[in-house]
Amino acid sequence: MKTMDSIGKISEIMMMPLAAKSLNVAAELGVADIINQNAVHIDILSESMAVDKVILLNLLKVISLFGFFTIDNDGFVTNSDYSMFLMTNHPQSMRHFCRLFGHEYYNGYDGLLYTTKTTNSGFKHIYNKTLYDYLDHTPDRALVYDLAMRDFSRPVGKEITKTFATMFSDSKKIIDIGGGSGVITIEVLKQFDHLTGCIFDRDDVCTRNKDHLPESVKDRITLHPGDFFDSVPSGYDVYILKNVLHNWNDQSSSTILKTISRSIVNGRLLIVEPIVTKQDDSPRLIFNALFQSVICEDGTHPRDTSDIESLLNDAGFTVVRAEKLLTGHTAFELVKSTSM
Repeated sequence: MKTMDSIGKISEIMMMPLAAKSLNVAAELGVADIINQNAVHIDILSESMAVDKVILLNLLKVISLFGFFTIDNDGFVTNSDYSMFLMTNHPQSMRHFCRLFGHEYYNGYDGLLYTTKTTNSGFKHIYNKTLYDYLDHTPDRALVYDLAMRDFSRPVGKEITKTFATMFSDSKKIIDIGGGSGVITIEVLKQFDHLTGCIFDRDDVCTRNKDHLPESVKDRITLHPGDFFDSVPSGYDVYILKNVLHNWNDQSSSTILKTISRSIVNGRLLIVEPIVTKQDDSPRLIFNALFQSVICEDGTHPRDTSDIESLLNDAGFTVVRAEKLLTGHTAFELVKSTSM
């Protein structure tokens, strides 16, 4: 029995990529969008997407084992509570996250053995480009990346507006460095209507997202293209750096932090990162620790609190508050050491 349990466990783990890839393909095809609130027959679904009916049905059966979609005996498919999150217009949609993770990131994980042997990026080994170089050369997938970051960041934005409400209430201007599609800025400005915000990112990111800001806050947002290895704008009350440092090794992270430090006069820096400690048993954080080394810059590794604080101290920052968010991230509120 013990032998059969072990074999079963091995088989289960090795089969998991099939489920993940099936979820990715369902997201790419937009199955949940087509079904919407209706029950759609598999014949209609396959015809509308110009795909093979039998393979589509088997694909949906695989992910239905995990609660995505329901399929009745007559071949009608409906959305479940889980698959509703694959709809593009769902307020908490994760469709684009599934598109990115199940394609670029999944392919990059073929470099895991290389990363294990060298500590260098498996993604770069497979694609012959860093992630950001790849996005520069594939604008259609760069848009998917931006939208995926919006999916992934939305819950974090809601958390920091609650956790750091006093800081935002006492501020006038915020800037999100490496802010991508602007979801953090948007969430903060929705909650604090006295604030104005700036999204600082690469020129191509700003260009892609200038027409995708919600009407309710777009008049209070500016887009500022630039390179955070070189300089960032000055004069803001709160500088936000969310899920940026974990993409870079210690040398690059130190450069980013020192660039920001030079720009801050009287403002504060809010860093949000997936910190991993020896006591952590969160699957998301454990998986993310491996993800960083494989997908991100050469030599990138997971950091615990002492690792982050060492980088911050070296860049001239002092931690005044640290909070664990419900999303699993840790948020650090910082001031420049000379202003204490």
